[in-house]
Order: sequence, then C-alpha cells, then structure tokens
Amino acid sequence: MYHQLKNFAKGLLPDSFLRANEERLRHLAALPYTGNTYQCNCCGIRLRKFVLLKSGDALCPRCGSLPRSRRLWHILNQELDIMGLSILHFSPPKVLADLLRNGDAAEYLTTDFAGEFTADRHYDITAINEAEGRFDLIVCYHVLEHIPDDRAAMRELLRVLKPGGLCLIQTPFREGAIYEDPAVITPAERLRAFGQEDHVRIYSQIGLTERLRTAGFRVMAITYPPNHKYGWRGGETVLFAEKRG
Repeated sequence: MYHQLKNFAKGLLPDSFLRANEERLRHLAALPYTGNTYQCNCCGIRLRKFVLLKSGDALCPRCGSLPRSRRLWHILNQELDIMGLSILHFSPPKVLADLLRNGDAAEYLTTDFAGEFTADRHYDITAINEAEGRFDLIVCYHVLEHIPDDRAAMRELLRVLKPGGLCLIQTPFREGAIYEDPAVITPAERLRAFGQEDHVRIYSQIGLTERLRTAGFRVMAITYPPNHKYGWRGGETVLFAEKRG
C-alpha cells in the first residue's frame, strides 16, 4: 500500500507540493501501518508492521528511516555521549539530520558532494575544506564504496578529526578480500561487480579495517544482533575508527 500511495502522489502532484507537504503526506501514508508490534526509534511511531522493501530492509512509513539509520541513531543516542561535540555527517538522511541538529551536539555540520541529500556543505571527501583537528565525531555511512581514491578519503577523515576523535564507518561487506577493478566503469558493469551502479568496490570487513589502520586509525568492529521491535536485522557491522591521541 505504501508504494502505491507514493507512486500515486508522485504521478498526481507536482514536486514542489510534495516537498512542501512531505510531513503531512508521511503522516497519512503511515496510518495503515500503525499498531503495537514494532516501533521506529527515530520518529517514535508504533507500527503493526514496517514497509518491506525489495532489498529486505524494513522502512518506516512515517519518517522513511532504514534499519541502518535506526541503528545509527541508537548508537548516537544511547551508546555515545554526543553532548558538546562537533560533528561532521556525510550524506545524512533527513530524519537523522533533524534529530542531530536539534540534539545536544555543540555543532552539527552536514555535507553531501553529489547533491543527493540536503546538506550544509558539498565537500569532496578526498580534500575536505576544513582545518586539521576540527571535529570530535564524523559519521561516514555508505560513502567510501563510492570513492575511487578511498585511501585519500581516509587520510582526510583522519586529518580533520581531533586526537581521540571517532569516525563511524559503514559500507556493504563481502567475505574474503576487497574486490575492486578500475576497468569496471559503466553502471551496468558496476551493478554486476559491486552490487550497485555507482559503487566502485565492495569491501570485506577485514580489508576495510586494515586499510583504515594503514591510514592511521585505531579500529574496532562491532557486529550487532537483530532487534525485532525496531526492525534491525542481525549481522550489521559498524566500524569505530578512532584517531590516536
């Protein structure tokens, strides 16, 4: 039903109207899904079910959050103390940007190079236009697999972190070694090789960890169990990459 309503609205209403009334339209789209079995920890809505996407991910019909965003918000809101921190967030989903902008951080700066997300800046991650040691915390979720020179990106992430600062990193993972091939350049080739048309590699957890360590980070990988209530599947791994003090 969610997809039918979304397609109907897109086909009938102009984009300007959809953007101006997004909150109201999401409230309406979520009504058939309300209940008491599940809950979105980003927007707080209680649901009888999530919207199941073709990928198998559970989408919140109210705020549009995916499991990785709900897990990230849990980390930022429950596992870490972000009060008074300076945060840089790459390619931020709107629901997380709204939560963090209204939260306890001293500074929250968003950036998206490609213009796919609403953001304060449009930094090239391989040449971040910020001073050395600028941020306490960086969120870099599902970004590095898009970057041809990921080693340069890692060096820049390290540079703009304060000593003792933390970078939260997540990408898709495969077993074995990192797979990348600069000869794979067309969208169709990249889809077959890396799982998405705009990806340039697929990491392994071990491979990405070692690449981050070579860049100078201290890295801890945490793989989280499932959480039925919040719609998180098990096996999701987040890398906690710390700049040595």
